Amino acid sequence: MSKIDSKTSNNILYLDVGNSSIKGAYKKGVKWEALHTEKHISALELINWVNTHPESFTEVVISSVRKDVQEAIRQHLNKVMVRELTVGDIPRELFDYETPETLGIDRFLACYGATNQTTESVVVIDAGTAITIDFMDQDDVYHGGVIAPGLSGFGEILSQKAPALPNVEMEIPHTWPGKSTVDSLKWGQAGFYKMAIEGILKKYEDEFGSFDLFITGGDGALIEAMIERDSKLRPFLVFDGMKRLKEKISNT
Repeated sequence: MSKIDSKTSNNILYLDVGNSSIKGAYKKGVKWEALHTEKHISALELINWVNTHPESFTEVVISSVRKDVQEAIRQHLNKVMVRELTVGDIPRELFDYETPETLGIDRFLACYGATNQTTESVVVIDAGTAITIDFMDQDDVYHGGVIAPGLSGFGEILSQKAPALPNVEMEIPHTWPGKSTVDSLKWGQAGFYKMAIEGILKKYEDEFGSFDLFITGGDGALIEAMIERDSKLRPFLVFDGMKRLKEKISNT
């Protein structure tokens, strides 16, 4: 866990519970500070840590795509006030989406954090266990998007289905087309992934016009380096959206 000093005593701890990891962050001045440096932390570890440091935060705010983990955190965080953000907290007029009740709230929050940083419409690539590529207009209306296997999962498909093929790095070869089995595999994995993302971005552009591109998630830096578009890498984008939504709810 990261070091917490006495200046954080009035801070709100934000928890983003994803499909395969729990991330925590709090504001330290104008910047976000990650609660932990480990890539994965269990719900039990997190609960135990917060319960033994109740003086560090006045409130814990949770957004989650895992109801079981969210329920465990809510039940066992007994020494600090807990606030859960759900899709039901989002005004219905901010959805151009047929099934908001099934929406992973992190998809909306990442976009909502991004539109607060620009006057333009946004496309947000969230590159984690899954990769999502979502569109929100400049009026904060969420229009939906794309869900696909994340970078690591995509790269593992062939090794699982065709184990005789060599494993390769997710990188774009220097020559086209691939002149070796290794380079052909790289084009079929990293190159295929890059072209698919760029094709989706072009489709958004054709449908909605110009937008600012934001990238977040654990593999965000890899995606940023892979595609040939101007973009803004924002590791704390979901937390930006959580903070903004909480403040909106508190002011209404």
